[in-house]
Amino acid sequence: MMQQSILQLILVACLSTGWGCFELQFLRQLKSELNFEFVLLLGSSEPIWLKSLWQLPVSVIQMDEKIPHVNYNLSQHHSKNFLSIGFVKDFPDRLLEVVHLNLRMLNTVPILFVMRKRKMRVQPLLEWFWMHDFLNVLVIYEDFKESSHTIYSYTPFPILQFIERRLENTTMLFPPRMSDLQGYRLPIAVGGSSPRLIVYRGTNGELIYSGLVGNLMKSIEQRFNCRLVQPHPLNESAIPPALQLIGAVRNGSAEFALAAVYPQGPFVGLTYPFELMSWCLMMPVPEEIPRSELYTMVFHWPAFLLILLALVAISLILGLSLRLHGYRVQPTEFLLHNSCLRGLLGQSFIEVFRAPPLVRGIYLEICVLGILITTWYNSYFSTYVTSAPRRPPFTSYESIARSQTKIVVWTSEYRILLKYFSSIEEYESMFQFEPDYSKFIELRESFNTKYGYMLPMEKWLLISEEQKIFSSPLFTMREDLCFFHAIPIVFPIKENSIFREALDRLIQEVLATGLLNRWRDMAFTDMIKAGQLSLVDRGKPKDFQAMQLMDLQHISVAFGLMMALAIVVFLLELMWFWRHPIRVRLGQV
Repeated sequence: MMQQSILQLILVACLSTGWGCFELQFLRQLKSELNFEFVLLLGSSEPIWLKSLWQLPVSVIQMDEKIPHVNYNLSQHHSKNFLSIGFVKDFPDRLLEVVHLNLRMLNTVPILFVMRKRKMRVQPLLEWFWMHDFLNVLVIYEDFKESSHTIYSYTPFPILQFIERRLENTTMLFPPRMSDLQGYRLPIAVGGSSPRLIVYRGTNGELIYSGLVGNLMKSIEQRFNCRLVQPHPLNESAIPPALQLIGAVRNGSAEFALAAVYPQGPFVGLTYPFELMSWCLMMPVPEEIPRSELYTMVFHWPAFLLILLALVAISLILGLSLRLHGYRVQPTEFLLHNSCLRGLLGQSFIEVFRAPPLVRGIYLEICVLGILITTWYNSYFSTYVTSAPRRPPFTSYESIARSQTKIVVWTSEYRILLKYFSSIEEYESMFQFEPDYSKFIELRESFNTKYGYMLPMEKWLLISEEQKIFSSPLFTMREDLCFFHAIPIVFPIKENSIFREALDRLIQEVLATGLLNRWRDMAFTDMIKAGQLSLVDRGKPKDFQAMQLMDLQHISVAFGLMMALAIVVFLLELMWFWRHPIRVRLGQV
């Protein structure tokens, strides 16, 4: 009952005031349609408008046009859900300057302009608003009754059209412009690399866009009923990198660029993050150890020294035992006995005639030890030949820096990533910088195991799927060799683009519905369709290989050294044998 009485009083007041009722009714209609939180007044407002606003449960902010050079940072300190009302007298230049300075970053906020003189033309004012990228502008004359309840606005889609219509109860004052662009040709720029962007020509010769960016392009066209056009034709064989397309957005030739970049500095001129990226190192699988090194890998130095020590100990015990039982033993045999060496190598050796039990026990020990060591060596060596071990894997940045393997990275991308992880600079020696983007992509796609590569995790997921058809994997990735985790990836867009809010909402819906994961899963088959990925075994199959001369490299070197040592010893023996004749001849001379 109380609310009905208040409404009746308001109705009586409106009927009694005549023209003053229009402002209240008009504002109530705007309030019902927009549900704004406060009203921003621009210029010298009329008391009747203030009186009507006071009857609405909203706050009012008055902005003085006499101070046109002050920016109140409305986008940072206030809610964006508000209505702007401007009052135009004779020359609106100063008022428009205030509007542009304070509302250019809020250019989708509804703006109502009240023209006080019939002589003032509406079209130049509307043209100014569209030239400065304002979307929702409505103009009325102050003498609303005399103007036949006419309201003026414009729509830029599909082309700029000025609208003049009568105000009725069912009239929507600010229709949602972004819900239907009516085939508007929206200029954009496209760039990047696969699998985020996959471009190829169909059977009819037209470009087909796929991947994350390609599917997002289709979603934009379907959602907003527009057509995405590029100012410059795209060459599918030379797609520009994402970083080179920022300039196209900043100079106004493109509304936004569907090219993934990293946010830098203030988050201005960028869309909502499309994905979170991790940058990791894809390193080649360690190569197999050459067969020439397998002979020395069976024994580690501690084991080899232990066997050598046991050989010397058994030789000493055998020599003492033989001397104890009256056998003749050479002094060198106490250090290395011929029977011990032959028995250890699995060869036959001569046993002394009628050896006592102690000596026979030592001979038995030599035989058992020889069988164990030769069997041990042969089993290990056969295992290595059958399945050759590999070099130690890369487990840290230090191990990569100590190796001969270089990490190929695009120079421009490295400089940007350096801002996120400054400590990477101390490992700069392990990078090989490539300034040419096309050469960098070509090298990364070549599966050249001579280098390692820095690449995003989504690219590695594609490579890991491709490697499943290889006879043996060529590259591997470790989670602890990732420089960056969860870096937001965004698209560059004009700072005051009227499409930003709509594009941000679409990106959020794509993420919330799981479409992004679906597109990522389809990237492998999309690249096969585009001919950018072939199911070819690039691995290194394990075929039978006969023994080669290089396999005996270390044995040949050891044989050469021992032969040289033997020759030197032989020459020394000759000199020792002929020492007396040589002295005699030298004395006669």
